[in-house]
Amino acid sequence: MKKLKFMTKVRLVAAFLVLLTAWGAWYSFERNVEWSARIAWGEARGEPKGGMQAVINVMANRRDDPRYPNSLAAVARQRWQFTAFNENDPNRPKLEAVEEDDPQYQRAKRLATFAELGILWDLTDGATYYHSDIINRPTYLDEAEVTTTIGRHIFYRDAD
Repeated sequence: MKKLKFMTKVRLVAAFLVLLTAWGAWYSFERNVEWSARIAWGEARGEPKGGMQAVINVMANRRDDPRYPNSLAAVARQRWQFTAFNENDPNRPKLEAVEEDDPQYQRAKRLATFAELGILWDLTDGATYYHSDIINRPTYLDEAEVTTTIGRHIFYRDAD
């Protein structure tokens, strides 16, 4: 059996590392899209046009804020941040089981892809919080300013 030359080995290792890095980037991209889309679908699938986009905008705004995790997937899965992902919420099993052929999930995935690429227009004017209009304004938002209301959700950002 013929031995490989040192430079050939170096080239093979370099090619392997490039492929591994590319796979890791693709996997991270897909995970960020999937989880932000699942949360948006779970939180706003019944909302009017712009509802799911606004939820994804909040996740993207948090991703870009140093107080929060730095990826869409980590923001989406952060404990007690999005009701639909809470362990006791009836939407959790639904968002975990949503099928790829669901039209609203497909829309959420397109929006999440744009957010991951950094090209999703922000409908919320920088909001990092929101809640349903069926609950009273939480006390932790006392100092926050309302940026917009879309459907049944009220969006907030920290006051300047």
